[in-house]
Amino acid sequence: MSTATRSPIRAIDLQNDRILDHDPFEALDAWRESPPFWCEDFGGFWVVTRFEDCRDLLQDAETFASGMGTTVPAVELADLLLPSFVNPPHVQKLRAIVLPHMTPKRINALEPKMRQVCSDLISSFRDQGSCDIIRSFARQYPIRVFSELFGLPSDRQEEFRDHAETFLHDWERQAEAWVSIRDIVREQLEEKRKHPRDDLLSAIACGRIDDAPIDVDSAVNLASTVFLGGLDTLPSNIGWSFRYLADHPDARRRIVEDPPVVPRMVEEFLRLWTVTAKEPRKATRDIVFKGVQMYEGDRVQALIGVANHDGAEFEDPLTANFDRRINRHIAFAAGPHRCLGSHLARHELEVALEEWHKVLPDYRIVPDTKLFYDGGGIFAIDNLPLEWAV
Repeated sequence: MSTATRSPIRAIDLQNDRILDHDPFEALDAWRESPPFWCEDFGGFWVVTRFEDCRDLLQDAETFASGMGTTVPAVELADLLLPSFVNPPHVQKLRAIVLPHMTPKRINALEPKMRQVCSDLISSFRDQGSCDIIRSFARQYPIRVFSELFGLPSDRQEEFRDHAETFLHDWERQAEAWVSIRDIVREQLEEKRKHPRDDLLSAIACGRIDDAPIDVDSAVNLASTVFLGGLDTLPSNIGWSFRYLADHPDARRRIVEDPPVVPRMVEEFLRLWTVTAKEPRKATRDIVFKGVQMYEGDRVQALIGVANHDGAEFEDPLTANFDRRINRHIAFAAGPHRCLGSHLARHELEVALEEWHKVLPDYRIVPDTKLFYDGGGIFAIDNLPLEWAV
């Protein structure tokens, strides 16, 4: 193996820090269209950035198994996150339990709830003339919608939202919040097994694998992971989208005057700012992949947030083009671990853009604001104060 492929790139250059004072996507673009290379931190791992390379890697789950990250989080989730950290053929069996509740038809049925939640939240701060959209809107909206899909009883939703907020945004108390989340999930699953309803928790509680009921621990792990997947990405999607829109009045006007553009706009925002920017895998065998020798046990990070900026796949890739005719991005990954909640994420973001701009079409980032970013597992904007005329 050549020394060039083992050059000592440090993980900080790959945006693993949780708090950043710069845009992590701009930093990662330094590695755009690069062949696979080696990072020495955290015991060493391969980094894959080109679109075709990332797509091929993610589709080959037999060679590149899921679940092996390059950092050690405050909570050891590797043996808990189902189906994310399970590989074929078992992953398909777990996904089959959840998928019927993630179809476009089921998600479309949630649209009135989405619009009502958006309207209520916007009304709560509209007359103030300003808000931090991350804290007042982006973090609140998906939790309230997903509680409905999940099937949580109304008297437990606020408690559950509080634990979710803590888990997602308080690194020091994350482990405590995860235990509380799982305790509530276990309690609800036991209740749903006795009295099932037409909701996601009931589907998991009564799910079957190989004609046998899913065991309780697996059900808890699956439900808890699906819950987290429904909550941790959309606030970040909203943040990046509104950061762009606040600086581009023409794009805001287009939402108001040409509503059919919104789905295309959402796809472009998902491509430009792929918040689940890194997909960890582990080589299951020796292989020469895209010109470099990888060995069984080697860890690999597919930087899909960079891959979606690859000029070989996307014309003028760093420009937001809402009339892009072909947009085969991999913001939701690819292969057997492709995101289960892609329909939900798209629909929630479309509704958020539409409902916000019905009420507040003109706004800007508060002048002299210093933005801070999260470069950890999910690329996020931590603060985005907006203001508008009242």
